[in-house]
Amino acid sequence: MSDATSPTVETGRDLLRKNAVLATRLGALGARGATAATALSGSGTPPTDDLVHALRDAGRDFAALRAEALAAAGAAGVTAPPAEAIASTRHLEDVLRALVQTLEVEERRAALARVRAEALAVLDRVAALVHRDDPAFAALARCHKRANAVRAALAASSESDPERERAAAAEATAPFTALLALMDGAQAIEDDQWAALEDAVTDAFGRPLAAAATRGRLLSAVVEGRPGSAAAP
Repeated sequence: MSDATSPTVETGRDLLRKNAVLATRLGALGARGATAATALSGSGTPPTDDLVHALRDAGRDFAALRAEALAAAGAAGVTAPPAEAIASTRHLEDVLRALVQTLEVEERRAALARVRAEALAVLDRVAALVHRDDPAFAALARCHKRANAVRAALAASSESDPERERAAAAEATAPFTALLALMDGAQAIEDDQWAALEDAVTDAFGRPLAAAATRGRLLSAVVEGRPGSAAAP
C-alpha cells in the first residue's frame, strides 16, 4: 500500500466514530419519523418540512460516509460489499470494523519491521568491525559470533507485539550498542556513563574488546559504502 494514499488506523477509527454519531442521529430521526407516520396515517397530517429536510440531509451524509469508507477499504485492500448492499449504519459498521482490523495488523507489521531494522542496523555496524592490528582478534570474533546469534533470533522471532519486540531487541543489542558508543567516543558521555559502557562491554565480551574499543583499535571495514575496505590507520 502506498504511504501517500493508504488510510491509517486513526482514519478507520474516525470513520467508525462518524458512523456511530450518524447511527444515533438516524435513530432520533426514526423516532420522529414514527410519530410523523402515525399522524400521517391517522389524521392525514404531513411531516414537517424540518423533518423532511433532516431525513434528506441524513441520507446524503450516509451516502457520503459510505463512499468515504469504501474508498478507504479499497485503498487498504479490504474486500467490501458494493455500495448498494450497504443500506444501513449497521452494515457500514461491519465494513469499518474489518477496515480497522486490517489497518491495525498492517500497523503492527510495519512497527515490527522498524524495530527489527533498527536492531539490524546496530548488528550490521558490529559485523563490519575489524581490529586495526590483529585480523584474528579472538574477542572480536566472539562478538561477531554473538551478533550472528542475535541476528538469527530476530529473524526467527514470532513476536507480534511491537513493544515487546522493541524491549527484547533493545536488551539483546544493548552490549553491541555500548561497544559502538565506546568506539564513537561521544564527548557528551559523562565519566560515570563511560564507565558503565565499559562495564557492559567487558561483561558481555571481555576486557580485551572493551580496551580495544576505548583505545581506537577497532574500525569499520566499510568505508564510503564499500564493504571490505578498511579505514586508514
